[in-house]
Parts: sequence; structure tokens; C-alpha cells
Amino acid sequence: MNETYIDIKRIAEIKGLKSTRSIRIAIQKGKYIAREVKVNGGTSYEILYSSLEPEIQERLEDEEIKSTALIPVENKINFIFHF
Repeated sequence: MNETYIDIKRIAEIKGLKSTRSIRIAIQKGKYIAREVKVNGGTSYEILYSSLEPEIQERLEDEEIKSTALIPVENKINFIFHF
């Protein structure tokens, strides 16, 4: 994940913030390495993973592990498709 960029909305969620304002201010002050990205209606930012605080990196890693974990067979729902 060394060259991965994370959307500031995702970082705000992890930090428990209601908006991205404080993250944008931190970017302007040089706290993070960030790049500007085009979004609907303007621009936003993505922050370089390696420039995030260690505890935020850890939470992102934990969420990644949980999202890619295998689901036990007994918990899967079987779907029947009719064509």
C-alpha cells in the first residue's frame, strides 16, 4: 500500500469526522502528502497512505482484511436464478 492514495471522505469516516474540512486544512498546512482529483462539481483530494498517521493506517488495514475475509459456508445465502 506504499503508493496508494485514500479519498479524504474515507479518512474523515475513519476519524469520526462529520466533514472533510479539517482534513483539507491539514493538507493545506502540509501535514499530508495529497493529490487533487476531479469529482462531480469540482475537486477533492486523496491522501498518500504512507503519509497518514499510523493508527489510521492500521484501521484501514483492519478494514481491508475484514472486507476480503472468506465467509464461512454456513453463512452464505444461496440464490436461485430463473432464466
